[in-house]
Amino acid sequence: MIVSQVAIQPLPGTSWDDTQKALKKCTELLTKHGAENVTVLAAVIGGENTNTIQLASTAEDWGKFGQIMKAFMGDDEVQAMMVETGKIATWQTYVSQTIEV
Repeated sequence: MIVSQVAIQPLPGTSWDDTQKALKKCTELLTKHGAENVTVLAAVIGGENTNTIQLASTAEDWGKFGQIMKAFMGDDEVQAMMVETGKIATWQTYVSQTIEV
């Protein structure tokens, strides 16, 4: 399983209402393009990511992850959303793969 996690840091002065609207739109678009288990979390303990908002989603494998990201990033609505959210927050994306132990 592939897990994508985006650490979102609202910029100073950003309203919680604007942040929630952007998160709702993003989760809807991720789901539209096939992301699974789309979840918004608050990072309570997380090193540098403490007190950030985490947006997590999964894909069954790298092929599916690639399909999701290609569709997501190629969507004009997503590109417009990224320009707008760049005015209210910064983000870092982490992608991990589960391993058998």
